[in-house]
Amino acid sequence: MSTLEKLKKKLYEKPVRNDLTIDEVVRLAKAYGCTIVTGGNHQIRIVYKPTGTVIPLPCHGKTVKEAYIIELKELFTEIENMNGGKL
Repeated sequence: MSTLEKLKKKLYEKPVRNDLTIDEVVRLAKAYGCTIVTGGNHQIRIVYKPTGTVIPLPCHGKTVKEAYIIELKELFTEIENMNGGKL
């Protein structure tokens, strides 16, 4: 099982995990074809240009909060559906 598959499994576990790091989320987002925009108020924005989706991630600590993980799961599921279930 590759590192990306392990991260994807970790993302989709139930209950929603709150120990995903920003680096793990960025690695997954890049694998799904998202653009990472940094800067401004200690924030990272994950942008998926084909749909115009922007998810801001505040960087206060090393982990991503549960609410943002839920938004990311919805975005990644939408991207998989558009690409026929592929990562």
